[in-house]
Amino acid sequence: DFYIVIDIYRPYGDVNADMIVDMSDLSELCLMLLDNETFREDVFYRSDVNADGDVNLSDLARLKQFVSHKDITLGS
Repeated sequence: DFYIVIDIYRPYGDVNADMIVDMSDLSELCLMLLDNETFREDVFYRSDVNADGDVNLSDLARLKQFVSHKDITLGS
């Protein structure tokens, strides 16, 4: 037998995986960037909110805009 696992849901911006994008995700991403942490693959994809293949201050700024209720879309 063999199985294929497909990730059909990547909640962009949900850094802490609690299914809510809010200030706690923003804080978590900020701390991870400040500590220069290596991201686990699942956390990396949730944190790459501008979907450019890198997690950096640009993602933090975009997530901040989203959490501040600016009219933006995550993951694009």
